[in-house]
Amino acid sequence: MRILCRIIPCMTFILIMACKNNELEKVRSMQIDSVDFSTLQDGIYRGDFRYGDYTYTVEVHIQSKRIEAINILENRDSKYAKMAEAVAEKILEQQRNDVDAVSGATTTSKALLKAVENALRSEPIQ
Repeated sequence: MRILCRIIPCMTFILIMACKNNELEKVRSMQIDSVDFSTLQDGIYRGDFRYGDYTYTVEVHIQSKRIEAINILENRDSKYAKMAEAVAEKILEQQRNDVDAVSGATTTSKALLKAVENALRSEPIQ
């Protein structure tokens, strides 16, 4: 009985970690689809992406068929999350939403990229 009391919590922990790793891998490998900016009206677009306990929210400002600004409204509070915010600069520089993720912060980069994609696929809020 003592052995079972030790094995069951360990097995539960292993299963939880396996599920988390599977979820992370899905986010890291998810496709970011390109959005045609020429079809977008001027305005502010808001989008989010959620995985696990985290929600990533962005506002994307479109003016004259170009992204003029990206505001990251919700992001995790970690070193890697702050590193991932560099994807916003990449999007502004390249004027496309399907840029490469930031090395070393792939998961959060992909979450922010998907939030931008979701924003651009929605109606403007202003």
